[in-house]
Amino acid sequence: MPRKFYPAVVHSDDGGTFGVSFVDFPVHGGGGSVEAAVADAETVIGEVIASLLESGTPVPRPTAVSDIPAADREGAELIALVPVNLPGRSRVVSVTLDEDLIERIDAIAPNRSGFLAEAARARLAGR
Repeated sequence: MPRKFYPAVVHSDDGGTFGVSFVDFPVHGGGGSVEAAVADAETVIGEVIASLLESGTPVPRPTAVSDIPAADREGAELIALVPVNLPGRSRVVSVTLDEDLIERIDAIAPNRSGFLAEAARARLAGR
């Protein structure tokens, strides 16, 4: 699975809250600490990328940190690089499953491989 790093600009307000904005996407994250804000940004960007992939929309390449406009850097606490795992090339594998489990999967999923891949990604993400 190819890994990309998207730059996120972290700002703070007077109330101790940190906001994160992306150069490459019109979405935001935030939290009560820099760590919490960047963690939220990782969740947000993961959801955006998943939505783009699901709809067949091309995923933009990450902007280089050196190419972030000066206006976006103004007042920033830091620039964080938020990791995103993109799906790689599909490969055929052989998997052994209980017949009943296969029937249950087939009853709810139009694509068995897609279902298993989605379940594996969710489990690996801790959900």
